[in-house]
Amino acid sequence: MIPTLSGRLQTRIFLFLVIGLPITILFGMAQAGWRWDWSVVQIYLWFLCAVVGMGLLFDPLYIFAQSLRWERDWPFAFQAFFSWVEFGVVYFLARAGLVPFLPETAFQSLGTPALHFALVFVPSFLVLLGPMQVLFLRWRFKGGQFGKL
Repeated sequence: MIPTLSGRLQTRIFLFLVIGLPITILFGMAQAGWRWDWSVVQIYLWFLCAVVGMGLLFDPLYIFAQSLRWERDWPFAFQAFFSWVEFGVVYFLARAGLVPFLPETAFQSLGTPALHFALVFVPSFLVLLGPMQVLFLRWRFKGGQFGKL
């Protein structure tokens, strides 16, 4: 499959909504002692939104880099690596206080944000590798776009 920019954006947003949001809400509740505390949950939701936003900004660069490769493909190993790069960029920007909606005090240690990202990334990546390719056949062969015939 050769992903198109539209397909990459749609896939990223779909995985964010279906996998990322529920896991992030559960993670935030776990951090708050398994009770609903919006002040805790929102930190992780905003962090996930920032990582997804960073990915949406980087996607045109990925499409350009993909066009330079001889087979014009973007291997899953690249996707995994650059997902962690996106996490790192957002983490260090948040830690430096450069992301206005993320409190820098929440990002002084790497452990909790990295655990949160891993708990969202691994299931999302596994769904991308397996169930999405089985359940959404047109997605697989139409450049990653949903609903395209």
